[in-house]
Amino acid sequence: MTSALLGLAPMLALAAPQTLCHRDEKPFFSCAVGSKTVSLCGESSAGAIARLTYRYGAPDKVELEFSAASSTAPHFLGTEEPAAPRAVIQQVWFDRGGFSYLMHACQGGDCPYGGGLAVLRGQRVLSNTRCRGGPDAMDWFARELVEFGDSNEHSQSHTPLLQIGDYGNPIDELYPMPPSVFP
Repeated sequence: MTSALLGLAPMLALAAPQTLCHRDEKPFFSCAVGSKTVSLCGESSAGAIARLTYRYGAPDKVELEFSAASSTAPHFLGTEEPAAPRAVIQQVWFDRGGFSYLMHACQGGDCPYGGGLAVLRGQRVLSNTRCRGGPDAMDWFARELVEFGDSNEHSQSHTPLLQIGDYGNPIDELYPMPPSVFP
């Protein structure tokens, strides 16, 4: 029995989501992008999300970190935009030094891929890396953080650290959709 359990350990480790979140944090989005990992982590206090932290890098070397702990200080922004008849792009990002670091997820049957990380300067996409799929990918936003609806008006953030609104990010560059073919 013990040897059977030991044989399962490597498979269970492969199924665990890859994250840069600390032990006292919950991952709300996390995936491998290229050789690095991007994670959006939440720390709770009294049943509420008290801190929201973005980390990018490797477990032994975080290259970029941004935290929001007060809705009056720098915080995260979020929006949802239709991309095709059966695809919606959900986005959460922060701005720093003239750049936007944007985690995104596509939901629906017309999505060319699940999620990713983009870096923008204004409306110009400097990079856009897809999440690597598989059991270690959490390339969607946890409902404990935000419930995206059919529009921004019907979306709800569960923390003031993430403010939902109408923002015009260049989703057509993040998710190029094939042209529709009508009979």
